[in-house]
Amino acid sequence: MKQEEAVRYFCPQSFAAGKEQTCKGMECAAWRWAEPKWGASEKRRGYCGLAGEPKYPVNPEHEK
Repeated sequence: MKQEEAVRYFCPQSFAAGKEQTCKGMECAAWRWAEPKWGASEKRRGYCGLAGEPKYPVNPEHEK
C-alpha cells in the first residue's frame, strides 16, 4: 500500500498496548518498503512488518 493509504488502518501493536492508533507508515520502525529505494516515497508501496509480508503483488504493474 502507499504511505498515505496506511493511515486508514489501525496499528496491530497499538491493540496490544490497549490504545487504538492508526498506522504511522514510514515513521514506524516496523514499516517495510516493498519496492526499490529510488523514486518518491509517496509513489512507493510498503507494508507493516509486524503483519508479515504481503501475499499479493504490491506493485500495480503486476496486479493485472
